[in-house]
Amino acid sequence: MTKYILILLFVIFNMANAMNSPVMGQFEPDKDLMFLHDNRTKSSIVSVRQTNLEIFEDFATNSRLARVLSIDGGGVRGIGAASWCANLEHLTEKSIADMFNLLVGTSTGGIIASGLAMEDPNAPGSSLYSADDIVNFYNNESKKIFTRRCFLGYLTVSKYKSNPAYSVFSRLCGDTKLSQIRSDCDLMVPYYNLTNNRPSFFKSHKAKNPALERNEDFYLRDVIASTTAAPTYFKDFKLYTAYNKDHPDLFKNTYISAIDGCIAVNDPTACAMTQAESLYPRADAFLLVSMGTGQCVSEVAPKGILSWAKHISTLLMSNSSDMSSHIFKKFGIYSKCPVFFSRLQFDISEIHAAMDNKSPENISYLEHQAQTTISAMDRIRNLGRVLRITDKPKRETLALDLHNLKSSFMEI
Repeated sequence: MTKYILILLFVIFNMANAMNSPVMGQFEPDKDLMFLHDNRTKSSIVSVRQTNLEIFEDFATNSRLARVLSIDGGGVRGIGAASWCANLEHLTEKSIADMFNLLVGTSTGGIIASGLAMEDPNAPGSSLYSADDIVNFYNNESKKIFTRRCFLGYLTVSKYKSNPAYSVFSRLCGDTKLSQIRSDCDLMVPYYNLTNNRPSFFKSHKAKNPALERNEDFYLRDVIASTTAAPTYFKDFKLYTAYNKDHPDLFKNTYISAIDGCIAVNDPTACAMTQAESLYPRADAFLLVSMGTGQCVSEVAPKGILSWAKHISTLLMSNSSDMSSHIFKKFGIYSKCPVFFSRLQFDISEIHAAMDNKSPENISYLEHQAQTTISAMDRIRNLGRVLRITDKPKRETLALDLHNLKSSFMEI
């Protein structure tokens, strides 16, 4: 009975969207979450602000500072985060993968992170796409990604067709696999595993591990299709490993039903930090840059089942982002080394909050809002100043690569 009630709620919610009902956005985050931390600052989380730049530059220059980029989900609103990545590339004259050791992104953030981590086959060690290319991707491909179904298909399957979106992702990624991204950076993309009913993650370091690649390596186009399969917007994605796809006669029906990672972690900041500590145990400190995709501050006062149906999906997603910052604040108390943290976010009006508003005017508005948010642009300039004159530490200096040890026996 509960299952049918939930289905009814989702159908009503999408019908409200179809009639151009406004979609609520994220609540205003706690502005006091940027704290001072570390032995030099008497705390373990350090906000990358003007007063902390000397400390940040000292760590970036004289220690192994592992650098992490985390990007929220949010549909077309991702163009704001993509434009910030472009700002960083212009300021530093480096690619994002040259600046960061770990790229993490949910949903639309997964598109950005995956695209920026891809390696140019004609220039090993270089990125295939610049952040400007990703900005152009949003401007040119959003209409194709959000291709509507007929009304009956909308009611029985999903609001948008999956094949046009998958074609766009295929053109972006080609036949590149998760294991084939740049060797000097790591990639993590959340998705939700409906088959086993649990949140899961695509992780490039597992895909590159010869002992795990059969079960952990995926085509990058499938990674993106999985993390962007937002419920009611797109149907669930049938996810096969790259090995299964390469051997279709042996594995015809061995797949996972995957949906959007925002179901579990719309803002992957805390997950990104946890993964970084696991991957880079030799790091002396961490830089974590967390990019939002727009927040809409409005009162939410649902009354009755129809009103709840309209707001429930966005409430669940926005709550993930609110709690992530709170959890990360608490995380700093237990961090074994300094964490330099910078959260970038921009405000949007309620009529621009929908993640599928693909009109050129709306996309232009979103990019403009990101580029004119003074606090975010100040942080971008502060980061760019330091990242321009310092290099990220090599992966081998941060990680304990057990697969390259000469012996599996270690006396301690």
